[in-house]
Amino acid sequence: MLIIQNMAIKHKLMAIMMLTCVAALLLVGTAFVFWGWTVHKNDILQDLLVQAEMTANNCKAALAFADTKDAEEMLKTLRAESSIMLGCVYTRTGEVFATYHRNGYDAPELPVQIKTAGYDFRDGSLTVFKPIVLDNETIGSVCLRSDLSPMYRALKRNAENTIAVLLLASLAAYFISSKLQSIISKPILSLAEVAKEVSEKRDYSARAVKQSNDEVGLLIDAFNEMLEQIQQRDSELVKAKEELELRVQERTSELTTANEHLTGEIAEREKAERKQAELLKELESVNQELRDFAYIASHDLKAPLRAIKTLAEWINTDYADKLDDDGKEQLRLLGSRVARMHNLIEGILQYSRVGHVNEKTAEVNLAKLIPEIIDMVAPPENITVTVENELPVIKCEETRIMQVFQNILSNAVKYMDKPQGIIKMGCVQEGGFWKFSVSDNGPGIEEKYFDKIFKIFQTLSARDEFESTGVGLSVVKKTVELFGGKIWLESEIGKGTTFFFTFPLEGVQDYTGEGEEVTVTAESDQENGDDNNES
Repeated sequence: MLIIQNMAIKHKLMAIMMLTCVAALLLVGTAFVFWGWTVHKNDILQDLLVQAEMTANNCKAALAFADTKDAEEMLKTLRAESSIMLGCVYTRTGEVFATYHRNGYDAPELPVQIKTAGYDFRDGSLTVFKPIVLDNETIGSVCLRSDLSPMYRALKRNAENTIAVLLLASLAAYFISSKLQSIISKPILSLAEVAKEVSEKRDYSARAVKQSNDEVGLLIDAFNEMLEQIQQRDSELVKAKEELELRVQERTSELTTANEHLTGEIAEREKAERKQAELLKELESVNQELRDFAYIASHDLKAPLRAIKTLAEWINTDYADKLDDDGKEQLRLLGSRVARMHNLIEGILQYSRVGHVNEKTAEVNLAKLIPEIIDMVAPPENITVTVENELPVIKCEETRIMQVFQNILSNAVKYMDKPQGIIKMGCVQEGGFWKFSVSDNGPGIEEKYFDKIFKIFQTLSARDEFESTGVGLSVVKKTVELFGGKIWLESEIGKGTTFFFTFPLEGVQDYTGEGEEVTVTAESDQENGDDNNES
């Protein structure tokens, strides 16, 4: 096919016509040869069956009276058929009664299996079996074997005739196609010459001559119409070029004036940029002062809170026998409020540290980290935490990813309302991200609160037993987004909640920003439980 595609169009047309003619003749010739072979095969079979029928009738008496000589004389009449190589008469028990074989066929081979009726084409010969019936009783059988060489000679003659006709037809197709191809190729070649002239000389006034009203004629009409449109547009382009040159001169004059104004504006913008840089530097200084203030204030506020907590514990211990139930309850509430204030301060510090501290990224094996986090959360015996599939090794800040899992897992444990709690953790790969999930069979969250729970200081429960700071999930959301992922949840009231968050497969690069090296402690967890992780 590639050879035909690269031919000239006149040769291509000739090749197509010749291939079509040769393919059709080859198909017809093959069918003719096959048909002749089938006819010859059937003719030989019918002739041999008739001969076997005649021989069976002639040998009835000889076989009935056990006259072998008479049967052999009957078989000698087969000499009239030069194609018959072997003839045999068998008794009803299958024993050879009389035989005949053609001269030159010195080693007659008897059939391996004697049949009472039928025929068999094998090894270039045809073998026919015919039963010998006398008074409706089979007394023996006749076997004739014929040479198929006449059929093969006829088949060879048919094939030679077919090839000869095919060669003559191919020669005739070549001469006819060489004459007829010009009807199609001539106008196309003429059109190609005009197109070449237009391309080389850029003379759009040239036109192709239409020679017929067929599809080629329509093509020539379309080509001439295209040349006319190009010629018209070319003249319009020349006119537009002249107008454009005039407009360029006008615009050049305007640009000269505009450049003078632009020079002044650039000077003013440079002045504004210098002022903006000064403001950014001042803002950066203010931000640093705010961060320093947050750290100093938190340190200064934690000290009196710890003192108040210690004093409350001392009073509760030293004056336990002097305080009534109301006094003890008041001291308990005082300790609870001190713990809540401590957790609020710690939560604010955690939220402010996200994105403003330096911590080197490293390869974190979550398969080892998650069990440590589960032990740190210490779920009660009625809550089972399982990891459903293999967790990956990711590149990130270990402290940050630990806070994310710890806060989500702590929420699931804290708000569990079922006698037998089930928490499942999993991870799958989606696109260019790891998709983590933490699901529980807890109370669930209404859809209208899905956005609220990720905002700082926003909580859903007002009960003392579930008192929280509303900072944990805010820190989680800010950390996940700093990683380049996103966090969301799916929940059904009474059935449970599933938190999802994504993490990029390539991991997180080292964060280079201003801040201090952070050493994570569990001070708030050790003193006040894990309330600081709740939202």
